[in-house]
Amino acid sequence: MRVMVTGGLGVNGAWLARELIERGHEVSVVETRYDTTLIPDIADQVEVVVGDISDADGLTASVRTLRPEVIVHLAAMVDCERYPHLALDVNVKGTANVATAALAADVRRVVYTSSKAVYAPATGRFGHPTYAPIAEDEHLGPIGMYGITKHASENVLAWYARTTELECVSLRFGTIFGPGRLQRHSGPINTYSSMIELPASGQPFTLEQGGEEGDDLVYVLDVADSIATVALAPEALRHPAYNIAAGHVTTLNTLGEAVRTAVPGADLTLGQGLNPMEQPDPYYMALDGSRIADELDWRPRFDIPAAVDHFVGLVRSRVA
Repeated sequence: MRVMVTGGLGVNGAWLARELIERGHEVSVVETRYDTTLIPDIADQVEVVVGDISDADGLTASVRTLRPEVIVHLAAMVDCERYPHLALDVNVKGTANVATAALAADVRRVVYTSSKAVYAPATGRFGHPTYAPIAEDEHLGPIGMYGITKHASENVLAWYARTTELECVSLRFGTIFGPGRLQRHSGPINTYSSMIELPASGQPFTLEQGGEEGDDLVYVLDVADSIATVALAPEALRHPAYNIAAGHVTTLNTLGEAVRTAVPGADLTLGQGLNPMEQPDPYYMALDGSRIADELDWRPRFDIPAAVDHFVGLVRSRVA
């Protein structure tokens, strides 16, 4: 199968490309710049087209040229609070452009990578200390611009699915961690990845607060596996959205214990309390993953100790 990935040279896209190629499928990428830093091992197996999802005509031309059967839409802007108008242009309009281009090229399915941000803020029974798992059909009411654009994009795709023959599905991920994020992102988005990668490379990691906070963590290889499973599903999917997560929270203290086990002598200091990323609308939550488990028999392959061990091994082998 031919699969096109928007934003496919980023962290999640790099591991998705590896997963798809390992399964024997053809991968093409539409990306704003040609930078194969994160896929040196498979760069010669990935067709890269430089383009922008905000350019509707250019994107449609690219999709017609690449002729994918499925599009995985990863491209997105994260810094939405500072640049709300640009966020709406890239995230929402860009998603509409992807769907329009898919229709013009007779693409069968669009898989959209959404986020747990559509459920934020997680308060009451969904927040600390109970962290009741959130199912796909409840608690949708984001107040942060990132979550708003993700939710809006899901609704845009739902409209296309309802009014055309295009199949659209959204995947809502827990907090993703894994190698490569330090190279491509900065700030709080990297808290969990930094907590592993820095000690593994012999550097200190200090967090002033948040050791008691829980969050639903999903390893980036499981992210790639879940996206590939949905993208390649032979039958039409029964639901418009699926949670991709462990189904329970892991505290930073517990993650720290796993790091210290994998990296003896790790220079790792964690302050106690909650909200390590100092979020005004808390994103810390557990997601109910039973829908995709029941329908596609998908579950994470990596628990926290296994993910940390794998991550540390990649750092030490200089793959990360």
